[in-house]
Amino acid sequence: MINLQGRHALVFGVASEQSIAWAIAKRLHAAGARISLGYQQRFKSRILQLVKSNEIPVPFYERCDVTSPEETEAFFAKIETPIDIVVHSIAYSHPDSFAKPISGVNLEEFSTTLAASAYSLIPVVRAAAPKMSRGGSIMTMTYLGGQRVVSNYKLMGIAKAALEHSVRELAADIGPKNIRVNAISAGPIKTIAASQIAGFDDMMRVYESVAPMRRSVTQDDVADLAVFLGSDLSRNITGQTIFVDAGYSVLAMAELQR
Repeated sequence: MINLQGRHALVFGVASEQSIAWAIAKRLHAAGARISLGYQQRFKSRILQLVKSNEIPVPFYERCDVTSPEETEAFFAKIETPIDIVVHSIAYSHPDSFAKPISGVNLEEFSTTLAASAYSLIPVVRAAAPKMSRGGSIMTMTYLGGQRVVSNYKLMGIAKAALEHSVRELAADIGPKNIRVNAISAGPIKTIAASQIAGFDDMMRVYESVAPMRRSVTQDDVADLAVFLGSDLSRNITGQTIFVDAGYSVLAMAELQR
């Protein structure tokens, strides 16, 4: 079993007990890491419920909207111990923007979505890096829609494409500080964010019928990869987009039913 004793993991993006970020936090804790959370104000009541449930101990949890320079600076100013692992699991697009065809998206909608879903990784890295004196691992969450056209993913696909290249640029930028940066590209998982995607349940049924492993993936599958990326076993892996999707991303055309 991977041992993360003595490591401090900072997790952004927990919105509910179904969140991929929460599954990652639990797995990192099970491996021995101490967990700190940064959350958006709109999710405060859910975060308080999770913390009070004592499913895992969370000694530090504070409001932090990473699109706000003031909140980000105030949040990191309260972090007094070295950081070893950072999890960025943040994406947002207003439902009306998310539903539009790309040709109908205006500049404000485009900017808002990319700022929250792609650019937000950059200020997190900028603020975290000085506190990662022992080196460490930064990871973010992406999806196949950042590399290919996926039905009903639209504007978020563009944001994920920008996020994935940000990962490569950041990996080259802070690699000399012994900090690695990677993206996890998960298959479709039922979360609050996924509920915005029209036809998601139908998408899941098709996915499970054609993926090479003939199954979908879960939050725990993603969390297992996150533990590996947070450990020294991944010490020479950086700038990568790593798929955990039951093999779906290797397909050009699914095998047709006869």
